[in-house]
Amino acid sequence: MKKTLLISMIDIIYVYPNVSELNRGGRGSLAARWELANELGCDYVEMPADFIKNKTEIQLTGLDLGAFLSDDAIRLLYDTHVPVPANTKYILHTEPSLFRTDGYGIKHQSRLRWYSKTWVEDFIDMVTRISKHIGIAASVIEIHPGDRGNSYADIIEAARLLIERYDDIFSFQPTILLENRTGQFISTGADIATFWAAVAKSGTDIRHLFGVVLDIQQLYTATKADFVYQFQTIPLEAIKGLHIHSKHRTPTSDDSIPWDVVFGRLTEMKGQVLINPEIHHKKHVPNAIKFCERMMRDVR
Repeated sequence: MKKTLLISMIDIIYVYPNVSELNRGGRGSLAARWELANELGCDYVEMPADFIKNKTEIQLTGLDLGAFLSDDAIRLLYDTHVPVPANTKYILHTEPSLFRTDGYGIKHQSRLRWYSKTWVEDFIDMVTRISKHIGIAASVIEIHPGDRGNSYADIIEAARLLIERYDDIFSFQPTILLENRTGQFISTGADIATFWAAVAKSGTDIRHLFGVVLDIQQLYTATKADFVYQFQTIPLEAIKGLHIHSKHRTPTSDDSIPWDVVFGRLTEMKGQVLINPEIHHKKHVPNAIKFCERMMRDVR
């Protein structure tokens, strides 16, 4: 049964998160994720699309930590032996620019270079090749801001090019969602509001396919006592999705995050909103979804 909660004018759609059990010895399959999503009534699944990110992937592919994926790496990391229905919907979660370790103590952080045309071309090429290998176009592609070497204009232009290239290859235009991240140049509510003003000014042609997936935990980490004000600063029009978790664990009413404020404002939104209960272990995903549904009922 579809777990869609219709309250007022908002349509909540759940995303099955990228849990750790699905990434042992590679990045698993879309088929396995889709099966788990169907069991919980989720209409989307999250697929990882990072650069090379750990010791296992280094050993499997022979590539360096933080490298773009080659065709061979994609084939080795993503299992496509089991076909999936043509109506399968998935979200590609691309490189978040985290500190990674190769398993031997060497750390690396991949810079997101939205200001570099060559880097953007390589990024788009990798993303499209992942989707080609999977065999189905992604419905949504999540990207991240990176450091202050980037600008709002850089991200808008990269999103535009990604949509165009994806359309050329798959005859489909994906939604591009920017995720806020602590320590990156778009992390607070004020940052997101300014970014969205830039989209309204110079991204009008892609505005209907562009938005923010708001990671509530990341926003809280970046703003702390100022969280409520910063959250309310974000234009509702910009928010197309949310990551709901408490440090990647199941949220509770005892958390420091004021979930009643979050879900109360959520009821003011219109249209489809994706909720990804971004939990790391699959046994906790059902309770994370139940938490979201209970909060939506309680704040009505």
